[in-house]
Amino acid sequence: MPTEFLQNDTLLLRAVELSDVDTLYRWENDTSQWATANTHAPYSRQQLWNYANDYDGNIYAHGSIRFIVCQKADGKAIGTIDIYDFDPANMHATIGVYISTAHRGKGYGVQALQIATFYARQCIGMKQLIAIAAADNAASQAMLVKAGYNHCGTLPHWLRSGNAHIYAATE
Repeated sequence: MPTEFLQNDTLLLRAVELSDVDTLYRWENDTSQWATANTHAPYSRQQLWNYANDYDGNIYAHGSIRFIVCQKADGKAIGTIDIYDFDPANMHATIGVYISTAHRGKGYGVQALQIATFYARQCIGMKQLIAIAAADNAASQAMLVKAGYNHCGTLPHWLRSGNAHIYAATE
């Protein structure tokens, strides 16, 4: 696949590598993100090592694909973007982005979503992507709108957490 589908002037999306394990360990075990990530228990380094070691990026076989979001200038990993719950019969999926705390508010989430959305359309042939943000997370909602997603509904009681509603958007 040509790499121009996975980058812009600022960011590059790349495959998960074994060298990402410690970074993923920090991000996946950030309990402040668990409610929206539907995570209920910590990941071990061994689990993440196994994931990275076995990762093949085949969305048709696994129903998901994950990219590491990197700054193009220095290659530093600043987040992840996932396309998951892939339905190949109907060509739609859910997309989620995580940008590390130190890199939020700089437009990286918007750019990563735009790159991944373009990739999903051009390389996989996706017809629709849906993103989900907590109703009380105005920053995530604004990011989705800036990336070209439209509010398509509110899902009451979607997450079992302090959030009563979820904001759903589709591109």
